[in-house]
Amino acid sequence: MKILITGIGNIGKSTLRERVANKFRGKIVQIDMDYFKHEDMPRSNETDLLVEDVHGLERNPEQYDQIIYLLPPSNHILLWLKRGWAWFSGGVVDLSDPKGVNKKYAISNIPIILRILLRNILLWKKWLLSDLEAIETKYKSKTLIVKDVDTGVREATNILRRGGLC
Repeated sequence: MKILITGIGNIGKSTLRERVANKFRGKIVQIDMDYFKHEDMPRSNETDLLVEDVHGLERNPEQYDQIIYLLPPSNHILLWLKRGWAWFSGGVVDLSDPKGVNKKYAISNIPIILRILLRNILLWKKWLLSDLEAIETKYKSKTLIVKDVDTGVREATNILRRGGLC
C-alpha cells in the first residue's frame, strides 16, 4: 500500500508522517520527497510506503492507494515566521534545497528568507484552493482531508490497519 501525505508547505506533514511511522516501526517505509526524486522511490509490493510530498497532487498522485491531505492550521503564518527565524539563526535556509550562506545570523540570508516567506504567505490560499479543486474533480474517492495532525495520525493508522498492518 502506498499512502501520500500532502498539503501546502509548513503545516505539519513531517510530524504526521513521523508519528504514523513510529506507530508502525519496522513495518513501513517512510519517505520525505524533499530529499528524494520520484524515480528513487522504493518500489515493492511487500512494503507499505508512507510518502510525504508538498507537491504530491502535482506529481502523479494516481500512483498512491490513499491520499491524506492535511489542511493548514490557523497559525500557519506564524509557523512560517518561526521557520524564517530558524533559518536565519541556524544559517541554513530551506533544508530541502539549501540556499544562501551557511552562516548563523548572516545578513545576506535575509532577502532570500523574506522572498521564500512572502511567497508562501501570499500564495497559500491560492495553492490550497487549487489542491482542493483537484481533489474534488480527480481524487475525491481516495483522499481524506484532515484538519490537524492528530486526526491525520488516527486516519492513517486506520488505513494501515485495514490494509493488514497491526
